[in-house]
Amino acid sequence: MINRLKKWCRIYFEDKRNISYINKLEQEGSLKIREIEIETVNRCNGKCSFCPVNANEPQREYAKMSTELFYKIIAELKDMNYSGTLSIFSNNEPFLDDRIIDFYKYARNNLPSARLSIFTNGTLMKLNDFKEIVNYLDYMVIDNYNDDLEVLPNLKEIFAYLQKHKDLQDKVNFVVRPQDQVRTSRGGQAPNKKGTEGINELCLLPFRMMVIRPTGKVSLCCNDALGKYTLGDISQDKIIDIWNSTNYEQIRQEMLKNRRKNLKLCKNCDTTTVP
Repeated sequence: MINRLKKWCRIYFEDKRNISYINKLEQEGSLKIREIEIETVNRCNGKCSFCPVNANEPQREYAKMSTELFYKIIAELKDMNYSGTLSIFSNNEPFLDDRIIDFYKYARNNLPSARLSIFTNGTLMKLNDFKEIVNYLDYMVIDNYNDDLEVLPNLKEIFAYLQKHKDLQDKVNFVVRPQDQVRTSRGGQAPNKKGTEGINELCLLPFRMMVIRPTGKVSLCCNDALGKYTLGDISQDKIIDIWNSTNYEQIRQEMLKNRRKNLKLCKNCDTTTVP
């Protein structure tokens, strides 16, 4: 009973905080994209049991973003003077795309005010790859997945390099974690957390995040790993037009009115968001 009361109180106060944040943004006229994820290839080589798209799960139809589409996205963000977070990955392992370093370099040169980030399991990254890509990044997470909590053989050299270069430790987070870790439910799709009760509080992701799949289609959020929602298509329309579209607005209004309970993916999601 006490735990249920604590959970209710937490959800109540988080919800009030989030609605105050949205009201503030709307009053300021600043409801703009703050996070963009561009998935350039929809594959991961990891076998993490918390991930809906791990290599052991049924795979999505293979898709790889064309270089032309990537350049189009960056050009539009440049026209917008985009200064939010840009991640050239989503529900995938970014180093499965051999263009990934070049893409980050291109983004850095064209979007000097953006905050570039990357999350990788590091299994395909050599020391020279790390040394190059880190120059273009503001933030990097290397998730070293090992059930014995040991540094993987191919990452030992990078880990040692980080120990010697303390200046990189503010931007690079090296995390050792088990593959079978239980994390969030990912909209009820996490293989090791299915059937989890969602939390019916206001989620901020539709108000600040855009996730672009390799085809150019836009997903609901980062938890829409399988692309069950399509809110637009970057190959056909402009980013800003999709962001301000009826599809996005319907999701936002439903979230404001009824929170998550009527959104098929959101109602089973236990992800919490903070301003």
